[in-house]
Amino acid sequence: MATGARPAMPPIPGLADSGAWDSTRALSAPFLPERLVVLGGRYIALELGQMFARLGSEVTVLQRSERILPADDPDVADALAGYLAEEGMEILPGTRILEVRRSGEAFELDIERAGRRVIVRSDAVVHALGRTPNTGGLTGSDFALDLRRNGELQVDDQLRTSQANIFGAGDVIGDPAFVYSAAYEGALAADNALGAEPRARDYTALPWVIFTDPQLAGVGLDEAAAAQAGIEVDVSVLPLDAVPRALAARDTRGFIKLLRARGEDRLVGARVLAPEGSEQIMEAALMIKYRLPVSEVAAAFHPYLTQGEGIKLALQTFDRNVKELSCCAH
Repeated sequence: MATGARPAMPPIPGLADSGAWDSTRALSAPFLPERLVVLGGRYIALELGQMFARLGSEVTVLQRSERILPADDPDVADALAGYLAEEGMEILPGTRILEVRRSGEAFELDIERAGRRVIVRSDAVVHALGRTPNTGGLTGSDFALDLRRNGELQVDDQLRTSQANIFGAGDVIGDPAFVYSAAYEGALAADNALGAEPRARDYTALPWVIFTDPQLAGVGLDEAAAAQAGIEVDVSVLPLDAVPRALAARDTRGFIKLLRARGEDRLVGARVLAPEGSEQIMEAALMIKYRLPVSEVAAAFHPYLTQGEGIKLALQTFDRNVKELSCCAH
């Protein structure tokens, strides 16, 4: 079963009947709104918001949590929010949406923020507040399948559903909801279903990317998750102005943040906020996957004036100040 998911319709009074766009509709919008409100503060909301801002819309992002990307560390989320704000996007965290209604051709959103009720007006609204699994018909048939409380298809670690001969993969089973994780799950489900030695799914070193500009890429644990797991960490934060390639490209927005298990020589997490962060995250993912020693990768050859050199410099930053080193120093 790989029936996917669709944009969710959040239970906000008036939203369903207002004509607001979901993320799919926004990508084929019939006009460019002068004013646009985006509901949500995660991957899709931020990507679409910045896209419309760069096309010329006046964009306001309304986020229920106290910051965008509430599942990640505050320094990472706040830095990205700052770059988006520099482009003119208005980001309003800690916002509760009370009602959405139409006023002629425009929208009016009744919101509450910091104890005050305010009306926000816009020409279009995009809601990007999650997705709903496509499980219609899977529970009322002869092979009725168990669902989780949130409606996702229930599977075990080998992707087997409540029916032993039926497996699930992709967005219908929930997070992580990426194209490449769905492909991995599909192949794993097929192998397990066809009698291969059963294998459990493993997302330990699963990289992810938010395609804003700068991009935010990550893999493994952040500081909060490490603390929750009882892992003490050393933190290395390297600003992009310490990376020669970023200086040459005249774009030093962002930083590389790495987490090393304290007292050990292994990487447990990485975040890269950079114009091409997606191109830099895989080295960290492989280090976590195969437990490559931090010291060995930090000493390995990395070509000068490449994005990948930033990871090397960030690894060296655990134990030294790389700004005091000469070019390409070990």
